Order: sequence, then structure tokens, then C-alpha cells
Amino acid sequence: MKLPRSIGLVDIAIITVVLVMIVLPARRMYASAAHKGDEAARFGLALSEARTMAQPNDGMHAADLGRRLGDAEFKDWAIEVAADGAVRARGTPSEWRALLAASIAYVDRLDVVAALDHANRALASCQAMQGGCPSWEEVRMQLYQQHLDAGVSSGIDPRHDPKGFRTAGEGAVRTIRLNTQDRESGPGNRAP
Repeated sequence: MKLPRSIGLVDIAIITVVLVMIVLPARRMYASAAHKGDEAARFGLALSEARTMAQPNDGMHAADLGRRLGDAEFKDWAIEVAADGAVRARGTPSEWRALLAASIAYVDRLDVVAALDHANRALASCQAMQGGCPSWEEVRMQLYQQHLDAGVSSGIDPRHDPKGFRTAGEGAVRTIRLNTQDRESGPGNRAP
């Protein structure tokens, strides 16, 4: 077998590229924090992430991290963290917290069908837990779930008509508004 002794154009190009890579200095790379909040908010986010890593099957820590990521406008990460936390917390008393955080993160991204699914699962997890979750949390979740269910059942897309979706959701939940001004100036509180 005889090797050709001539150097071609391709060989010269490869040698040139290798020499340039060896001779030129490395490019400078700049990095900054992804979270643009103040020092306390960044520390809180880091602490929440550390707690989630230390206790990965605790839904409360996953819910806290998901909430903080949502507040920092990292919606996709918030969904991922909360949903993964709910899977890891399956069967624990705090599973419903991670499911509720995932639902809220989906609402922030305006994906209401997935949000309703996670809200239904959070409510079922809360009710199935021995001793139940705190009653005020269960009531709050029921109202949230009813609001989402009415909005989704209306067929209104919140991306195109957010006011219509909100109105449809509020139509299913009875609201009571107290006017504090009337209480203060009621018949028994009249000035002489």
C-alpha cells in the first residue's frame, strides 16, 4: 500500500484551523445570575433549592421552590420542580402541596387544563390523607378548583380572553363583598 506524498487543499485547511486554535487565546466568557432579584430573594431561592435537594420527597419544600421560581418568572422550571416534587412525594402527607404548586405554576403559564388536572389531584390527595389536610387549606383548594373548573368548562381560552375566563370562573363561586364603609356609617354608628 502506497501513501500519496502530496498535501492537498483540505490538509492545508485542517492544519490552519488547528494552528489557529492553538495560537489564539481562549475566549472570555461572562456569566451572571439568572435570577435578577435582590440578594435576599436570590438567597431565599438558593435555600429553597437546597432544602428540596436535602429532602426530595417532601412536597412542602418542592411547593416552596416552585412558588419562588414562579415569582422569579421561571414558569417552566416552576412547573417541572413542583410536578417532580409531587411524584417524589407520592403517598406522603405533603403530596397535595406539591400538586397545588404545580397547578398554580400551570395557571401562571395559562395552561388551565393541566392546572385543573393538578388541582383535582391535589384536592383528592388532601381528602385522602388520614386525618385530612387543614380545613382552611381544603376550603381554599375547593374554591380554587371550582373557579378553574368553571373557567375550563366555559371553553374560553385565557390566552385570548382572560377577562372572560375570569368572569366564567367567578360565576361558579359565590362571592360576598363587605363594604366596610357601610358598616362604619351604619345606623348604630351615626355621628351626633
